[in-house]
Amino acid sequence: MTQTKRFLVYVASNHKGLESERYEVARQLARMGLLTCGFPCREDTTPYDWNLAKSQIEDADLFIMILGDDCGPMAPTGISYLHRELVYAQSLSKPVLSFVKNALPSQHQTEEQRRLAGFHTVVSKGTFRLWHLREELTAHVKTSVTNALSHKTGGWLKLPSENSVAVSSDRSVKMPVESKLADTTTVEDAKSDNKEWALQARQLSRLQFTAKVYEAGNNTLEEISISQRLDVLFACAGEIMKSPSSEDRLRKGFEKLVEDEVKRRLLEQHPSAHAIDDVKINRNQSQQLLQQWFKLGLVDSVNQGGRNAWQLTPKGIKRIVALRLSRPAV
Repeated sequence: MTQTKRFLVYVASNHKGLESERYEVARQLARMGLLTCGFPCREDTTPYDWNLAKSQIEDADLFIMILGDDCGPMAPTGISYLHRELVYAQSLSKPVLSFVKNALPSQHQTEEQRRLAGFHTVVSKGTFRLWHLREELTAHVKTSVTNALSHKTGGWLKLPSENSVAVSSDRSVKMPVESKLADTTTVEDAKSDNKEWALQARQLSRLQFTAKVYEAGNNTLEEISISQRLDVLFACAGEIMKSPSSEDRLRKGFEKLVEDEVKRRLLEQHPSAHAIDDVKINRNQSQQLLQQWFKLGLVDSVNQGGRNAWQLTPKGIKRIVALRLSRPAV
């Protein structure tokens, strides 16, 4: 079955006074088949998580800002967190759509209104629409987002479902015996599989990693998302699975593959950090990759010394050889 590519939209807004508007915008985006991320800026909860906001903006395909009657909570730098998110999205050359509530009075403005007027001036230099009623806002969002994404490439593909896979209490993946039919596949099934592989191989998979950041005498655990092509991930795992390999060994392979990128990204977020180590992949995501390749008949589970291990099938070996031949000569 053909998979539907979905775009990820970061929705930036304050919390106060925009609860229903933000909900309706998120609902409109969901009806359009889009994924959303981001969280409203507010002052009545835990401290604002700027590193998490940056990570989500980096992963998003589109940045939407909903501006209401005030700028919202202020960052230590003297600008609002909402303004900070907008500037960061622009620095990454993300497509940005802003939706600004009303026009401000030209006279007798309060201090907050003067600050908001200055923000309006910044926003007006990009793509923006004015709105008054909630219904007007959602209509603007639908039209503007459709136009912004009409010619955009990228997006995300959902990994295969886990309906036919059970994960045991020791977290090793158990596959149903009925699925181990790679060597008895019909011609029609093979054609279908080749199409499925072609669709998936060059798609990006967003993986979650954690790493320890050493900064100013403190050691903190940070989360970060890294996007990687599925054929690159399979090539990495395939070299390991030429012989039976444990999940732990496979995870270490994925972690080594992205280690430099994780360190680079985290050092950008923490300029004063002096070390970053212990990069770890989300265990469930590494298992999902194995399940995906098992479904395609590229890998199989084997018993090695009473433990579950993974190894390439003959079909998987052919895929690895094909990937090597497709690499450009250096």
